Amino acid sequence: MENKVCKNCQQNFLIEPDDFTFYQKIDVPPPTLCPECRFQRRLLFRNERDYYKRKCDLCQESIVAVYPPEFQTPVYCGKCWWSDKWDPTSYGKDYDPGRSFLDQFKELFYTVPMLAMQNDNGIGSVNCEYTYDLAFSKNCYLVMCDWETENSMYSFHTCQCKDVVDSFYSNGCNFSYELVNSADCYGSSFLTQSIACNNCILGYDLRGCSDCIMCVGLRNKKYCILNEQYTKEEYEKKRAEMQLDRRDKLHEYQKQLAEFALKFPHRFAHVFKSVATTGDNLWNCKATKDCFYFKDLENCRYMVVGDGGKDTYDCSNTGHTNLCYEGVTPDNSYRNLGTIFCWKCTQAEYSNNCHGCQYALGCSGVKHGEYMILNKKYDKKSFDKLRTTIIAQMRADGQWGEFFPASMSPHAYNESPAQDWIPLTKVEALAKGFRWKDVQKKEYNITIPAVAIPQTIVLVTDAIQNETLGCKDEGNCTHKCTTAFKITSQELAFYRRMNLPLPDRCHNCRYYERLSRRNPAKLYHRKCARCDNEFETTYSPDRPEVVLCEECYNREIL
Repeated sequence: MENKVCKNCQQNFLIEPDDFTFYQKIDVPPPTLCPECRFQRRLLFRNERDYYKRKCDLCQESIVAVYPPEFQTPVYCGKCWWSDKWDPTSYGKDYDPGRSFLDQFKELFYTVPMLAMQNDNGIGSVNCEYTYDLAFSKNCYLVMCDWETENSMYSFHTCQCKDVVDSFYSNGCNFSYELVNSADCYGSSFLTQSIACNNCILGYDLRGCSDCIMCVGLRNKKYCILNEQYTKEEYEKKRAEMQLDRRDKLHEYQKQLAEFALKFPHRFAHVFKSVATTGDNLWNCKATKDCFYFKDLENCRYMVVGDGGKDTYDCSNTGHTNLCYEGVTPDNSYRNLGTIFCWKCTQAEYSNNCHGCQYALGCSGVKHGEYMILNKKYDKKSFDKLRTTIIAQMRADGQWGEFFPASMSPHAYNESPAQDWIPLTKVEALAKGFRWKDVQKKEYNITIPAVAIPQTIVLVTDAIQNETLGCKDEGNCTHKCTTAFKITSQELAFYRRMNLPLPDRCHNCRYYERLSRRNPAKLYHRKCARCDNEFETTYSPDRPEVVLCEECYNREIL
């Protein structure tokens, strides 16, 4: 083992023997940044939620993009970017041994046209223009990091779902609202860490339950309220009395549930069907450490959000990787190093938005290329020789094995999901050398203030679609409040079907409130509150919850 000091935050971090084995396998030196700083740096190269209206610089059509109109690099719509109307190799450059390789790649990065939105709308997806990192979906709006989803809105990583709104990391669900870290639920709303539940509302840590309200830690129960068993008739009468169709009542019950949940022990980690694994919200993993929101990992570490990986470290928002390191969404790739949105590649290194490539170094926007450096084509022998030279230079410069510097990101700190996972104030971000983008104040003509939004959906007419609703927070928050919002026909139909009241906050404020219901992607060392077992958990020692090891938790809950 080796103790190191992060060159960014000056905190100590540990490199273990298995880590050294991995770094040797992919031929990189050990990292100089701690895991959290490495994660933060990768997040800077995504913009999941801040969208802009502008024109495609090729077809001149009006589009939505993650780059503002004043962004100097050409930005193409999805159809143009994926088309044969332009040639990425025309931007090819000769390598200059007298200059830093990353400086040369940065020039290429900001010259090659950017893809407006990282989705397959109009190609593999239908009616999904306002989405990010999404594929093979239909009728989705403001959905991020998702695939195979239909009729969903305002959600993050709700894969294989249908009719799911305002949810976070909840897969395989249908006809549900406000889910956090849940799976395989139907007809349910306001559930957290719950699995396979039907027609439940306001619950925490439920499994296999149906028709339960404000319950915690139940298993395979039905007709329960605040963990108390009722007959079907009693339950239905009590439910009607609770007026769950009223927004003010739901807000009140949410607060009560948060207090009620503190009376029950919490499992130290939500890791299921896994062996020798640490982290949280993990499924079917083996010999995996410090990973979060993932399934099907083997011999992996420092992975956050995705589906499938083997022998991979430090990758975010991805799936089915093998021997990849320090990557942003290197989906279905092998031996990628330091890449951004390079899919189905073999040995893509320090490259951006390259797809189906083999042996690419310092490339951007290349599709189905091989033996390329700085978008220029080489024969195999010349490529191998030049690659060896460049790696030697990057090693000497301390760049080989490190991800791109934060200064190279086209996004401000508060435009990127770094603000969601590692929130900073403007002063803190600027002090650390990050860019910050001030939210432009918008003068909306609010026709219905938040206090006048009807409390129940039965009082709402179709005319609401023509109104501008005011957000309850009115911009007096740190949630990038839009101050106003609209209700679409798809939304209205969903709320009516679920008999839910309209929200009184904009989608950004709802999103950040939802994030407060999930733990950070960070582990703390703690001791079980009932025995001498010690473990790694996402519950920091100063949290009020009673946290138990799995054995004690199962004894008390199951």
